Amino acid sequence: MPPAQNAPATGEQKPDYGLDAPGVFRGLLIGGFAAAIAGYFLVRWAFRENSGTALGLAFAVQNSGVGCLIGAALLFTSSRFGKLHLRDRLLNGLNLRGNEELLDVGCGHGLLLIGAAKKLPQGRAVGVDLWSQVDQGDNSRAATLRNAEIENVSDRVEVHDGDMRKLPFGDGTFDAVVANFAIHNIPSREGRREAIREIVRVLKPGGQVALSDMKSVALYAKELRTSGMRAVKISWPSFWTWPPARIATARKP
Repeated sequence: MPPAQNAPATGEQKPDYGLDAPGVFRGLLIGGFAAAIAGYFLVRWAFRENSGTALGLAFAVQNSGVGCLIGAALLFTSSRFGKLHLRDRLLNGLNLRGNEELLDVGCGHGLLLIGAAKKLPQGRAVGVDLWSQVDQGDNSRAATLRNAEIENVSDRVEVHDGDMRKLPFGDGTFDAVVANFAIHNIPSREGRREAIREIVRVLKPGGQVALSDMKSVALYAKELRTSGMRAVKISWPSFWTWPPARIATARKP
């Protein structure tokens, strides 16, 4: 009997959608343990010395370590679980029919790309990325295609190399364009505005946009309006991810 649609190809394999901001996670984890341990011993020393000033400093070091460890735990939980909930919320909001052409900008390991492909049995999900290693560990075309194969959607997934500021697609190619924690990685405001204009360019009339991010969402919404998009909205923050994310949505007239 063939494997069920959308189920992993084998009982052993599971998709890996990457650890977000691996450098930040490692820094928080290592720094947090170091500060928490150092603070513990400093507190004991300060009590022995009966020094109020030293005790205050020791507690500050210890608390900063605990705060870093909490931050690392939130980032890990967001990467492994929370962003799956945010993905479902974003894709469900598109109300896809199942035959659309969808573009995931900055697709990374394929979180939105593959989630969308599952909803497009007669359609196609296309991803584009520069494959930066800064924001996701082991970020590569091969890793994304491997996840698509594991999730049994490789027949309707395409992955391209490309810069979201100069998308390698013609005008009016896609019914929907999505992005998740991707556009903010462009360092300049003008670069982010350029990416929004490119997203509008490759969208078909009547097409939809849904862009989730931890910052600059108001900038995305403003540029969408400037580019002639209609029904531009920004969601309430979602605390499934860390940092919390908002989603900018719009429709092309």
